[in-house]
Amino acid sequence: MALSTNQSISLNGVSTIDGVKVATFSTVVSKGLSYTSVSTQITDQDLYEKNKAEARKDRNDFQTVADKLSDSLESGSVKSTE
Repeated sequence: MALSTNQSISLNGVSTIDGVKVATFSTVVSKGLSYTSVSTQITDQDLYEKNKAEARKDRNDFQTVADKLSDSLESGSVKSTE
């Protein structure tokens, strides 16, 4: 037998408008995954509809953070357990 491990990092974000939560974002980043899927949950539909551009910018910013984290895992700049 041999132990095999895989490092993954859970990342969560919240989009707020005037202090009110509009949407939440989450993903799990793992070494070796070429694409990171972001899950979005709208928590205030009316506020989201009125502020789609801002909420979508937050979603895109979250995706950028997830991509950078994924890249850092691949480059080894995030300490691995392997």
